[in-house]
Amino acid sequence: MGVSVKVIDRGLVKFVKDQSKLAGNGVKVGIQADAGKEPGTGVDILDVAIFNEFGTEDIPARPFVRDFFDKNRTVLAMAMDRQANAVANGADASVAMDALGLWVEKHQKAHVQQSPGWATPNAPSTVRKKGSSTPLIDHGVMLGAIRYEKLR
Repeated sequence: MGVSVKVIDRGLVKFVKDQSKLAGNGVKVGIQADAGKEPGTGVDILDVAIFNEFGTEDIPARPFVRDFFDKNRTVLAMAMDRQANAVANGADASVAMDALGLWVEKHQKAHVQQSPGWATPNAPSTVRKKGSSTPLIDHGVMLGAIRYEKLR
């Protein structure tokens, strides 16, 4: 007696195939190791970002990376889902990663620009020195160094 099997595929095979297009793709957003040096001091911009993110003996922590991701988990997940769905519907994975990277980069920069609303204020001596009370932004070098990089 022979056995017969009837396969009813309701789209799972296509879904798995489409999602595999994302394998190994991704983006990282923030200050990259090759961001350069701060004009005037020669300090690596990545070091300046780390000093601000975690604080030092003289600088209070202003966690612009952690704060952004903590406050935006839901919307970030939606942005990632949007790009995954685009790839599932035929979009190129590299193009989707560019779109995601640019979106996160833009919103990360906006978060830094909104630092007066959430970050520890600058000390009066800092305000006098840099001529501004806006935390995390002096000449905009660190802000300008926030960028995305595709992984693949």
